[in-house]
Amino acid sequence: MISELLSATLYGAGAFLAALAALSVFWSHQRSNVDRAPNALVYLVREDRLVDANPAGQLVLDDIDGPLDPMVKLKTFLSNHFENASTILENAQPESKEYKSFDQQTKMDIEAKGNSVRLQISTNAATSEVADVHSLKALKSELNTLRANARAAPFLLWRQNTEGEITWVNQAYLDVLDSALGEDKKTNWPVPALFPNLQSSVNKTSRLSLRTSDKSETWYDCHVAAVGTDLLCTAFKADEAVRSENRRREFTQTLTKTFAELAIGLAIFDRSRSLVLFNPALLDLTSLPTDFLAARPSMVTFLDRLRENRVMPEPRDYRTWRKKIAELEAAAVDGTYSETWSLPDGHTYHVTGRPHPDGAVALLFEDISAEMSLTRRFRAELEQSQSVIDALEDGVAVFSATGQLTQTNKASSDLWRLTDDSKLVGSDVNDVTRRWHTLSFPTPVWGDFRDFVHRSHDREEWQSNVSLRDGRSVLCRFIPQKGGPTLAVFRLVVSDRAPQEGMQKAV
Repeated sequence: MISELLSATLYGAGAFLAALAALSVFWSHQRSNVDRAPNALVYLVREDRLVDANPAGQLVLDDIDGPLDPMVKLKTFLSNHFENASTILENAQPESKEYKSFDQQTKMDIEAKGNSVRLQISTNAATSEVADVHSLKALKSELNTLRANARAAPFLLWRQNTEGEITWVNQAYLDVLDSALGEDKKTNWPVPALFPNLQSSVNKTSRLSLRTSDKSETWYDCHVAAVGTDLLCTAFKADEAVRSENRRREFTQTLTKTFAELAIGLAIFDRSRSLVLFNPALLDLTSLPTDFLAARPSMVTFLDRLRENRVMPEPRDYRTWRKKIAELEAAAVDGTYSETWSLPDGHTYHVTGRPHPDGAVALLFEDISAEMSLTRRFRAELEQSQSVIDALEDGVAVFSATGQLTQTNKASSDLWRLTDDSKLVGSDVNDVTRRWHTLSFPTPVWGDFRDFVHRSHDREEWQSNVSLRDGRSVLCRFIPQKGGPTLAVFRLVVSDRAPQEGMQKAV
């Protein structure tokens, strides 16, 4: 293992020395040119990587504020002074070639050898000032970039000292200053502060308003950052954010008023299942005290208090009660909880659970006692009317305006041999008359009756006799009702004639 590591180390050292020797030969070959321009900027690029630079060249790159990659800095520097700098690097030839800068005051000699490219940049200035000239150009270029960026920034940017005196502003600040003070109130430097009440808390954002000369109000989000002993301040327009917050506040107030006027009790529990919102109707329906609800009880505590107040069905035992609470919460989260609570005092509540954003759950309590009472009364009336028509000797069948059988009595079921499970209630008139047809001899009465049921005008009461296959005769009366329904009444006709042979065989 040690021998293998030693071999690898010696091999790497040999490769490094070989590369160093090749680089020494390359630089020796160009030493005469360097001697003629001792203060020139010299760079060595290999495979799109800056591998070496002389002190003057490194100084220029160090003065460039930007990406940390030296090759990116070199390309940035070359692009600011030479046309098609990237193409020049890619198309470097073994023969040295000279390029002129934009201002014709700087020249660049470039040549390639193998996979390496050597650049030498020099100016027409005095030899002792070459490095300073290039550094000055780099700083000037960076200054122009920073000035252009600050000028184009759409937000306000300014710098002030510890006494609050403004020492620098950008163009956006000056534009807002003109609109705030008016064109006739421009002041000399130092310019006045637009936000004199801005807190100097570092890395804190505060929202301040600015009233312009036309009495309109503009909101800004101001941020303060420390730069040495000074403060760098920025201000972004926040009008849309303020409008959104105002709309949200108004919407919340509207919802609050709406909830307050709702007859349905509302209880909203947050993700931790604590009560965060309720309306006055909940107090009326549950008789829970306001201080108890305002204390943000948990859902289990809330429902437990409902059980104590007898506002929910009483469970058989506590274990069943806890299980029911867990099922209620799970169903409410899924939005599937919907039950009717019949309370001991005679009231009936319809309780539903609905999921809300961010894991919240809402319980809605609706008093449906009146509706349930009306339903019970209506059901009782239906049962009473059914008992009345069941007591009749004549068979009765009622069809709706759309031709659906809605009601029959016991005599009709016995006549047409229908059991309790197959009274055909809800069936179409075509299916019902098909049943009647199978128990009677062929007759046009059933076809005429179907047309009569679907007719919307010129409806008069009519009747006809129908012979059943068991030998009995039935008098059928068809009576139109108000609104479109049709009443069919069947009465057996007593006959002294004996049944025909065909009738006997059909039975």
